[in-house]
Amino acid sequence: MASVLVTGGNGFIGTHLCQHLHSKGYDVISLDIHHFGEKNWECITADIRDTLQFDGIDYIVHLAAQVSVPRSVENPDETLSVNVDGTESIIRAAEFSSVKKLLFASSAAVYGDSDQVPISENAPLIPQSPYAVSKIVGEELLKRSEIETCSLRFFNIYGPNQSTDGGYAAVIPAFNNAIRNNLPCNIHGDGTQIRDFIHVKDLVRIIGICLEKESMPSEMNVASGTGTSILNLVDTLSELNPEMQQPVFSDSRPGDIHTSVADVSLMQQVISPGKLISLKEGLS
Repeated sequence: MASVLVTGGNGFIGTHLCQHLHSKGYDVISLDIHHFGEKNWECITADIRDTLQFDGIDYIVHLAAQVSVPRSVENPDETLSVNVDGTESIIRAAEFSSVKKLLFASSAAVYGDSDQVPISENAPLIPQSPYAVSKIVGEELLKRSEIETCSLRFFNIYGPNQSTDGGYAAVIPAFNNAIRNNLPCNIHGDGTQIRDFIHVKDLVRIIGICLEKESMPSEMNVASGTGTSILNLVDTLSELNPEMQQPVFSDSRPGDIHTSVADVSLMQQVISPGKLISLKEGLS
């Protein structure tokens, strides 16, 4: 079977992806700045900004990044260094080693607060944070590469083992952590913000299909295509957790986007992913 290098392989998405690809028979190699615990695949501990060599690697899925929008606003230099210099380093090593395909984890953040709802891949890119800028630059670097590439624009990923670290946690793990600790969910803004949630199991399955496709578009949304407001998310969580407290509200955060829902017609056309996990099922 083919070999796949997953950068950020010890992270939330990376761990799920390595498990999925390993179960499919791929020779999986995880590259991450930290690895914890025993794995059923090879692990390389390195910084993506290092000088790297990928001899014998068929495919790369480049997930490694500084992924927090608020943190990127607080420390833009760090975000641009990891996300831009790191991506350039991965592309350079992939080209030198004649890797067949490189899939890049881009983000819905590249669209900003788009006038399009749902947002298609040809919508204008209006970055509202250094994180979003770093993903746009990463996409441009891929377009200039001599190997086959695709930027997968992830929308809101959720699922088991997602980080709950401090104020940088994504909304679902932050809410779940509050519920577990009998605390109120903290909603930034008025809760009318709309997000497009996709379960990590669907995401990694879609990435696996993309690896098997002979050709891919230069960019592709990866999402459910269904919009859910933060208030509706709280309602769903309260159905599943009847004892949870009423939410509290705080100020919106710099760089946050109000409405983000994907047009997934290109994804449906290119890879035909089939039925996706519903939000209520995924939260259960």
